[in-house]
Amino acid sequence: MRAPLALLTLALAPSAAWADPPPSIMAWAWERPEDLRPAPAGVGVAYLRATVDLRPGSVRVAPRRQPLRVREGAYVMAVVRVEARPRGLALTPAARDRIVGALLEAARAPGVRGVQVDFDAGASQRGDYRALLADARRALGAGTWLSMTALASWCEGDAWLDDAALPVDEVVPMVFTMGAGGAAVLGALRSNGGFRAAACRGSVGWAVGEATVALRGVTRRYVFNPRPWTAEALRALR
Repeated sequence: MRAPLALLTLALAPSAAWADPPPSIMAWAWERPEDLRPAPAGVGVAYLRATVDLRPGSVRVAPRRQPLRVREGAYVMAVVRVEARPRGLALTPAARDRIVGALLEAARAPGVRGVQVDFDAGASQRGDYRALLADARRALGAGTWLSMTALASWCEGDAWLDDAALPVDEVVPMVFTMGAGGAAVLGALRSNGGFRAAACRGSVGWAVGEATVALRGVTRRYVFNPRPWTAEALRALR
């Protein structure tokens, strides 16, 4: 198998300023060939770097296998996706160590200036998830930007994110592909101008082609594209 860096082309010099926050617009790039070089100046890229597959008694880390090209000088964030099967599977200390290892590897990739954890944790996994984030924060250091995604339901109808301060720099609620409860979430956001959970009010994730809502206090938008990014779609981010 080829090393993942052989499949990932980043026209960037290694970053020396880990503490820099991401720009106000970030394009998510998932597991497919992507060329984001036409993105306007000031648009960053959050790309899937690795997927961690948790099964009873096993942890497998699958690196990105598809090429990615970004504009020189763009802010680049590496995303580590965590999938547990069955859902609700406990994150053992050994599993947390493997995930933290994947985050450290992602943070050290050429040009990467921040990392993001993408994990749709079930209710029974939240304690483990908090422990994982604490482990990641200690391993990465306070100067490394650490982001986490969140289901919109966590931010609107479920206040667990505000139970205690999370050791992350931002929480990104994903307001797209929300299923049966999506219309209710959008309706609440239109009425209130923001999420109930304070942790979810600074950043937000939208999707190309889906409804958006004007939200107060949002300083950063992540945009997911269900199709490959085109120059036209990238220009529209501005």
